[in-house]
This record gives sequence, structure tokens and C-alpha cells, in this order.
Amino acid sequence: MGTAPYGDLWRALRRVAASELLSTTSLDTTTHLREHEVKLMCRNISKESWHKLDVKCWFRDLLFNLTTMAIMGTRYYGDEVNIDDLKRASRFRDMMGEFFKLLHTPKFGDFVPVLRWVGFGGVEKKMVDLMKRVDEFLEEVVVERRRIGSFESGIMVDRLLALQEVEPEVYTDQIIKGFILVMLVAGTETPYLTLEWCMSLMLKNPKAMETIKNEINTHVGPNNRLLQESDLDKLSYLQNVINESLRLYPTLPLLLPREASEDIRIGGYFVPRGTMLMVNAWAIQRDPVLWDDPDSFVPERFDRRGGEDKYKMLAFSVGRRGCPGTNLGYRNLGLALGTLIQVFEWEKIGVEEIDLTAFYGMSMAKLKPLEALCKPRSNMIAHIL
Repeated sequence: MGTAPYGDLWRALRRVAASELLSTTSLDTTTHLREHEVKLMCRNISKESWHKLDVKCWFRDLLFNLTTMAIMGTRYYGDEVNIDDLKRASRFRDMMGEFFKLLHTPKFGDFVPVLRWVGFGGVEKKMVDLMKRVDEFLEEVVVERRRIGSFESGIMVDRLLALQEVEPEVYTDQIIKGFILVMLVAGTETPYLTLEWCMSLMLKNPKAMETIKNEINTHVGPNNRLLQESDLDKLSYLQNVINESLRLYPTLPLLLPREASEDIRIGGYFVPRGTMLMVNAWAIQRDPVLWDDPDSFVPERFDRRGGEDKYKMLAFSVGRRGCPGTNLGYRNLGLALGTLIQVFEWEKIGVEEIDLTAFYGMSMAKLKPLEALCKPRSNMIAHIL
């Protein structure tokens, strides 16, 4: 869907993503899966009380499980993986690790064509080999879900298989596998990197974390229950913090490439039809012309509503090519970050300031992965057991 040219196929893929897979109604049917995964993560983190925590690894495992549970009804990370799925889980983790490694590997043949002709670096060969294995894996998933036949489960593959029975010529197995892959890519790396940036900013700005905790206590209760997705609309400051993190550290600093569909002028420059266009979200979201004090962490700026176009966010892109998973993204981020602040007391390690240096690549990660200390609040322990 992300790379399909504008036309009938793209419109069909976009429609099913927006109305069948990622609509509010569809996401509501899998709320319990996301809440369970976040609770499970909190339970496991509580066993590491006051030990140095590799925050990035926990967030990575959470987002993969959130995504695979929503798409395929299976979790592949953590000690709770079903014993029958251990081999498949190991295979999946190896493939995804290799996939993202290749995704971020420079392809010098794109810049010096002669290198591509001689197969310099062997990157394309590795990609072809990997995608054969990914295709085989996803084929197994489709066959298994078809055999189970639980088309009313809310799981994305099941919904696509139900659509396949009505329009088999549109929702082919190839299209379904493509959907699974694009959801895995879009729904894992960028959200867990965003969570890491959010938590880093919270540890650097403890007053903001305290404000979120007080907000949760007000709307959920200090010890009544765990945060639920249905509470997120009431937690405006939590949403402000997520938006400010996305503004300062968009995990895709350059949005997916666009192509000019006709001759146009942009900023006084003539751009002929067919030209590839790159949108620099990082630069736009730190532009002093558009933002007051653009390099500072000020979540309160998002209280200024009323249709001010200059405060539009580009982290999920905009327009008809905007990310259809924006709603799911905010649910995952809000539920995970809010629950972690509700359940645990957090501290940075040592007296040094949190390092917010970024590694600028295709995705923008922290150069130094976040490590922190945490322990469960005494009044929340019973809720995560």
C-alpha cells in the first residue's frame, strides 16, 4: 500500500485499511489484546525492580507483540510464547532482525549504477533471499488462519480472509501477505523508537512525568485499576507529551518519498512531472517560523487548538498518503507510556543528564539506547499480577 502508485489498486487497499482494518470500530475489537500485552510487560518489568533496565529492548518486544497479536493472533517475543510456537517465534525474530538491518543498509548501487551491475555488497541478493523466506512464513500464517476460520475474531488476517471470500479477485493471498508485511514494518520500529524518545524526555523532564501521573490519578484513580484505552481521550497532557516527542524526534525524519503527478512549482522551483520529492519532517517540525521556541520540550504548546495550520504535525504524514494507522499508533503509544508511568516509579541512572543525541538514518533512533531504573508503586502491584 505504501508504494503502490495512485490508482484503482491503491484506492482499494487504502479503503480496506481505513474502513475494515484500522477503523475505530475494528480497533475496539482488539483493545483487550493490547491491554493484556501492556499488563504482561509491566508484570515482567516488575521482576527487574531497581535493576538497570534496557528500555529499548522492552519497548521493541512490546510493539512486536502488540502488532503480531493484532495482525496474526500470535505473540513471538518473551517467555510467554507458546511452547508449540517457539521454533516459529525464533524464525520470525531472526527474519525481522535481518529485515530491518537490510532496510537500513546503504545501497551504494543506487548512487553509482556500475556497482549495482557487479552486485557490490551483495545487498540485493540478500534481500531477494530474505523475501523468499518471509513470503513462505506469511503463506504459512495465511493457511493457518484460513484453517482456523475465525473470521469474526477482529484479527486483521481473519478480516482480510473474510473479504477474500466476497471479492477473491481483489483480496488475493499475495495482497493479504503484503498487508501483513507493511503492518509489521509500520507498526513496530517507529512506535518503539517513539516510546524510547518519550521516556527519555520524561526522565529529563520529571515535572512532565509527574503531571501525567496526577492526570491519570484524577481520571482513573490512584489505585483503582490499570489504565485502559477508553481513558486516553481524558488524558490530554499525556497526548501533548506524545505529540511533542513526535515533533522533536520524528522517527521518520524524511517521510516516504512522493512523486510529482504533474508539472508544479514548489517554493519557486519548477518540479517536472515524475520527480521524486522528499519531505523533511524534522526540519519542518523545528522551523522557527512555524513554531515558538522550536528546540525546547513544551508539551503545553499542543493546548493551543483552533485550527492553526502551523501547528499541524507531520509525524504520521498528511493527505491521502497519510498513515491510515494513526489512530492505532496513538492508542499503542498512549496506553504503553501511560501505564508505565502509572505503575512504576522511574529514575535515571547516575547524575548525568539523559543523552538525547540522535542517530540520523532512515529511522531516527537514540544514538545511546536508554537505560533506566524503575520499581512498581506499592498500590499498583496487585493490578499487574
